[in-house]
Amino acid sequence: MAGTQAGSGITTLHSKLVEHLRYRPRGVPPGDLATITRNCLAEAVKVLETGSFPAAPEPAEIAGSAMRWAREGVALETVLGAYHDGIRSGLEFLAASGGDSDQLVAGARLIVRALEMVTVGASTAYVEEHRLVAKEHQTAAQTLVSALLSGHGVAQLATQTGISIAPSYQVVAVSIPQHSDELRPGGGATAGRRKLRRVQAALANPLGSRALSLLSTEGGTVLVPIDEASALTPLAMTAEVLDVVSEAAEVPLTATVTAGARCRIPELAGRAHDLLGRIRAANRPPGLYPVADLGESIGCDGPQQARGAVVTSPNKPRMGRSA
Repeated sequence: MAGTQAGSGITTLHSKLVEHLRYRPRGVPPGDLATITRNCLAEAVKVLETGSFPAAPEPAEIAGSAMRWAREGVALETVLGAYHDGIRSGLEFLAASGGDSDQLVAGARLIVRALEMVTVGASTAYVEEHRLVAKEHQTAAQTLVSALLSGHGVAQLATQTGISIAPSYQVVAVSIPQHSDELRPGGGATAGRRKLRRVQAALANPLGSRALSLLSTEGGTVLVPIDEASALTPLAMTAEVLDVVSEAAEVPLTATVTAGARCRIPELAGRAHDLLGRIRAANRPPGLYPVADLGESIGCDGPQQARGAVVTSPNKPRMGRSA
């Protein structure tokens, strides 16, 4: 009889815990982050309370809400922080419930298992969705770069992708030499992809999220927007930025840079890559080389007067550690 009473008391306490987690103060919207995470915790407690074997499946709300937050740009640490706040509230409820030691131990074990379920479930779903979103954005950005470089379909693609385009861009042609690991038998392709990921990651911080790139393991083109939005915190490819990227890539990069109106990108990119090819053919040292003044760089009306490109001595890049 005592065991039956104890079991009944534990079940009652668990039910009250679920009610506590589901409680939403007046004025708090149902879509609030804290409200949703507490509801997910309540569902996890209900699923785990039965103690069935094999374990009941994870409530769909946990993964579904995490995927939505990933697409909305809510940080994962914010999501997990809200879950931990809910767990803390649940533990405080158990401590104040006045239950006996068996009830409190059983309740604490249950809520810790619920924490494990929501942490693993939410984190896994969030990361997978975040990777998918990043891949979609990268594909859209590369498509937009291709349009900018060709000069066709830019406005339509910008609308479709949701990526804003600037009136003018800095156009950078980049050459990425082979890493020593790419020369090892059987490991070239993998080492090349790792090098490229390091370059892309290193470009993100100094050039901002609006910079667009179309790069392979051998190099490519980077477009950095020049507009009023970046006037207070100008972002640009400089010799110092190229040094940072070279360190991250663990190979010395060579780049040429020019700037002009968006409609002139095809012309500017052609000149930048032409100069880059001549620099490499002449075995000039790595670094950043500006393309000479190409005439009026803002307007797009009428033919453009262009002068021959010149090469100036770059700063010597710093070298990173070996892979």
